[in-house]
This record gives sequence, C-alpha cells and structure tokens, in this order.
Amino acid sequence: MISFIVAYDNQDINLGIYFEECKNQLLGVLTEHSEIVDRVHEIAGNLCNNAYIDMTIPLHNSNPFVFIAYSHGNEKALCCGNNRYVEKDINTHHFTNCLFYTTACSVGKELGKHLIEQGCLAFVGYERIINVYQQDDKKEISRNCDNAGIIAFLSENITIFEAYTKMKSYYTQQIDRLHNIRDILFTADLVEARDALVCLGDKSLKKEDLFLSK
Repeated sequence: MISFIVAYDNQDINLGIYFEECKNQLLGVLTEHSEIVDRVHEIAGNLCNNAYIDMTIPLHNSNPFVFIAYSHGNEKALCCGNNRYVEKDINTHHFTNCLFYTTACSVGKELGKHLIEQGCLAFVGYERIINVYQQDDKKEISRNCDNAGIIAFLSENITIFEAYTKMKSYYTQQIDRLHNIRDILFTADLVEARDALVCLGDKSLKKEDLFLSK
C-alpha cells in the first residue's frame, strides 16, 4: 500500500477553487482504489510553508511515498501566496524516495531536475507557464488533463513514463476535439501545456515500487 501527501493552495484568489477541485478529483480516484492506499495526508494552503514541510515530510520519507502538489510555481519552487514551500537548495532533500507529481507552472525546468539529483525517484510536471480556464466546461478539461498522468499511473499496471505518455495522449485527444470545433485559443493553450510536460528520474517506476515496506 502507498502513502500519499497532497498539497493544494485552496487560498489562492484566482485558482484556489480549481486547485481544490483537482485535489478532490484525485481523492475520488484514491477512494476507488483504496486497496493501494495506506494513508493520505492533506496539506491545505494555510500549511503550505517551509516550516510545515520541514516538520511533515521527514515523517514519511523513510518509506517510498507519493507527493502531489496543486499550486502555483516557478522554475525553482512551489509557491503558495508569498511562501515557497518546496524550493531548490532549501528543502528538496526531504523528497528522497518519492514520486513527485505537480501541476504547478515551470517547476520542471529546474526544481524537478534538482529533486531527482537529491534522490527523488521520479518527477512529472510542467517546465513552462501554462494557462487554466475558469469556465465550467473548459475547467473540467484542464482538470482532467492535469490529473490524467497520476490517475493512469494509479489505475493501471503501467510505469510512470507510460502514464506520462498517456497524459500527453489525453491532451492530444482534447486538442483534436477542440480543433474540430474551432476553439483556437483554448486549443493553443492545451498544446502549450502538453508540450511543457516532462518526466524525469526512474521512468520504469511502477506503483508496486512505492508500496510501504513492513
């Protein structure tokens, strides 16, 4: 069974509701696959800070675990308001022994690579800025695209790289459909997001590799 830590910035003025909806969709999937879940530790926006990460992650990293983050980001950090709660050269050493999956902008460019150097097992995220739409129909597409990789990884007997490939394929399906109805701007943004995805580290990692040792 797998231990999960899920951070989400539900306090963000613009995207707080979206980040929480992404988290809720993930929790729904974990409920459906409860046979692989040992525990889920949620970190809401008021706790997304360096001090809480320093206190919490070491309680979990003696075993493999999955860390999932729904928040803003930049090339070097995951951000929540004015807090950089996971930051290059500050606290990435806590994430050894984990699969790190995030929908935050740009973190794949530097932070993701640094996490792997620090012993993180695998990383999936975006290496450039991506856009999220707030209209209900488009928000659902964005949410499904953002979560497509982790859902595939947890639901199927596949590697993290295969899940990443399925995530890109899901993006392409939505892009093709929107192209046919001539939603040009949203289509272009989905293309940008798909092409910004990176998968780093051990591409052969499977969910069984993350089961807690007893």
